Amino acid sequence: MRFQLTARSLRRLIPSALLVAAACGKEANDTGGQPPVDAAGAPAAASSSSDASAQSAPAELTSANLDAYARGITKEIALVQAAQERARTATTPQARGEAMQAQWEDQTISGGAEAAGLSTDSYRQVRRTVHHVLQTLDFQGKIDGPMQMDTARATPEMKKQLASDPMSELSASSRAALEAQMNTLVPLWIQYVNLTAVAG
Repeated sequence: MRFQLTARSLRRLIPSALLVAAACGKEANDTGGQPPVDAAGAPAAASSSSDASAQSAPAELTSANLDAYARGITKEIALVQAAQERARTATTPQARGEAMQAQWEDQTISGGAEAAGLSTDSYRQVRRTVHHVLQTLDFQGKIDGPMQMDTARATPEMKKQLASDPMSELSASSRAALEAQMNTLVPLWIQYVNLTAVAG
């Protein structure tokens, strides 16, 4: 069954841009107008910008880390299902609210990373890359997932995403690795989205 994506669902599925902390500006003022520097003597703001770019860049995908992603997202599915059962049987509003929050990706990613055998940051980057590709392919109708979008209401950024080949952002080896495992990964992603975006 397909569904109309809500703003809440879209926030979960599309990673937000990383922002440089406002505190950097305060630190610059506190040092006589000079930007703060990191341990290597480089301006801290520039270092933060580089970190943000690295975090948002597609992960280099391999057969090994895609196998790890499959283990991780399977664990996240189990965590969400358990949280949904707790919400269903909760006897107080507080318990129900805690169970609902336990379904959110910021609560399940650490468990997914542990099951994947990756650091949280590495797992998050692989996960973000895979989800971006599969989400776009689903919006484009190229995989039989649960998502669709009213393009008349889409933002310019989303319209650009819908018109693009999401795999063009990947290296040739990453693309080959992902294409080789689509039959395994797509059903897992669909199951996760159905649990978190549709039911959630």
